[in-house]
Amino acid sequence: MQNNISFTLGLLIGDGSFQINHWKKKYLQYRVVIKLKNTPSNLKMLQDQREYYKCGTIVPTKSTVVWAINHKKQVHQFLNLLKENPLLDYKCSAKTKILKILYGIENNVSYAEYSFLEEDISEWKWPFKKPLVPTTPIEFTEIYKWWLCGFVEAEGCFCIRKNGSQSFSVSQKNGELIIDSIKTFFEIPNKILLKKCGTLVIETYNSRCCLKVARFFENYTLKGEKKVSFDFFKKHLYSKYVMEM
Repeated sequence: MQNNISFTLGLLIGDGSFQINHWKKKYLQYRVVIKLKNTPSNLKMLQDQREYYKCGTIVPTKSTVVWAINHKKQVHQFLNLLKENPLLDYKCSAKTKILKILYGIENNVSYAEYSFLEEDISEWKWPFKKPLVPTTPIEFTEIYKWWLCGFVEAEGCFCIRKNGSQSFSVSQKNGELIIDSIKTFFEIPNKILLKKCGTLVIETYNSRCCLKVARFFENYTLKGEKKVSFDFFKKHLYSKYVMEM
């Protein structure tokens, strides 16, 4: 169970959102949403996730597929599974939003109360301690490896260029410690690049690193569209560097 929760959390940190909305400034509404490109593999992965947690609905459109948890009781039950997971510490904004949602549901917070708590972002008014970003890198124990699997499912890229070279990359907005920890774990020599809007990217064409990445995801299996691209990536990589396996 813990492995799947870790995978789900990685997927949420990458492509999910934790939402506090309102209806006509009267009632608060809470949602957890994961939105992905609509492909057969992504659809099946989200259907499996919905079935595993017994909550939410799957909404496919022409271009996207969404797993949305809208029912207050289901949101509360689902987030309670995540809130104590140490992996959440490395995405402070997500942990903060989860704690706010849980507090709002458990204390039946009104829109007026919520507005007061949020009126000045420079002053913390919530009656629980504000989560702090860890200062130590991620140590990739077993559950962290499954978290990494889910995170790469959301934010990773396996690419084969026209010239026959292959690359692996991961990106995240405002996720310095996450990207740096992944760089260290896979021993990627390349520098972390800062793109527009604060997005950090680590990318490597290094064959040794790509082989290490391939062997990792053979043991920690991707589940959606990223598995499809990984299978092509691995086949291409191994055909070139079979003697290094």
